[in-house]
Amino acid sequence: MKSKLLLVALFILGSVSTLLAHALWIETDPKASVGKAHAVKLFYGEYAAKEFENTDKWYSDVSSFTLWLIGPDGKKEQLTYTAAGNHFQASFTPAREGTYTLAVGHSAKEVNRKYVYQFNASALVQAGKSEVVPAPATSELYLQPVKDAKGKSGIVKAFYKGQPAAEIEITVSGPTGWSKTFKTDKNGMLQFELLWKGVYGIEGFYTTDETGTQGEAAYEHIWRSATLLVSY
Repeated sequence: MKSKLLLVALFILGSVSTLLAHALWIETDPKASVGKAHAVKLFYGEYAAKEFENTDKWYSDVSSFTLWLIGPDGKKEQLTYTAAGNHFQASFTPAREGTYTLAVGHSAKEVNRKYVYQFNASALVQAGKSEVVPAPATSELYLQPVKDAKGKSGIVKAFYKGQPAAEIEITVSGPTGWSKTFKTDKNGMLQFELLWKGVYGIEGFYTTDETGTQGEAAYEHIWRSATLLVSY
C-alpha cells in the first residue's frame, strides 16, 4: 500500500515539475520595416530543450491567450492569430517608426494542486529609429532588455506589477544550448556574460502565496513565468 502511495506521489510531483518547466514565448524578427507586414510566432513548451507542443496539446486554456501590440505612442491593439501545427502565428504592420512591444499575460483557468499558473511573454520589435517603451500593463511579470554600453554583457530588468522584481529566478539559455539560472539583484537587474553571438532565451519565474478562487476551484499560490528572446 505504501509503495502504491509513493508511486502516486512521485507521478503527481513529476507532472507538476513538467508543467513548471513549460513556458510560453514569442519568436519574431527584432527589426521591422514601416508599412510592411511583420510575422510573429508563439510557442509553448521548453525553449532551452527546443521542445514545442502542438497547439491542441497546450495546457488547460493557455491556447486562448490574448496577444497585445503596444505601439511607440503607447496605444494598444489586440492581434488575431491562427494555429499552425506547433505554434500560433500572427502579424502586424508598423505604421510609424519606433519600438513596438508584443505582450501576452494569461492565467490558465485550471487550478492544479492549489496553484494557478500564469504565462507571460513579450518581444520588442524596432521599426526605424528606436524609442524607449515602458513595461506594458498587460503582463504582471515582465522582462525588459537593457543596453550595455560596451556590448559585452546581457542585461535584463525584471518587473512585477510595474515594480522592480528583486531576487527572482532567471534562467538564461544561450544559442549553443548552454543554460544557467541566476537571481536578480535588489533593483530587479541581472547581468550575464555574453559568451556567444546569437539569440538568448530569458525566462523569469516567481511564485507568490495568494488565496482566491478561479472558476469554482480555490487556489493558494500563483506561479508566474515571463519570457523574452534577445539577439546579441
